[in-house]
Amino acid sequence: MNIRLSRVAVLSQLMRVSLPPLVTPKVLGVDDFALYGDTYGTLLVDATTRLPLTLWEGCDAERLGRWLRGHPGVEVACRDGSLAYRQGITAGAPEAVQVSDRFHL
Repeated sequence: MNIRLSRVAVLSQLMRVSLPPLVTPKVLGVDDFALYGDTYGTLLVDATTRLPLTLWEGCDAERLGRWLRGHPGVEVACRDGSLAYRQGITAGAPEAVQVSDRFHL
């Protein structure tokens, strides 16, 4: 088509595309990642499809618990050894089996 577009124009168009409705996974992966320096974020992944669901800044139990209460149906939660994630999963999805190891995702 030989049309010139800037990165901003492409990103702007991509942001307008509607996403499919979020389906709560039966197996949820929870992991943290470094944004920069001492600032961390949380990533939620459908462990079956390996697709990301959401991410946010911080690694707190309260926010994870709220997300899980708003998306019932998680049966297994894969996480690292973080106390915050353990507390968040226990508060938000107490019936979910928690799987914890060093290389969970």
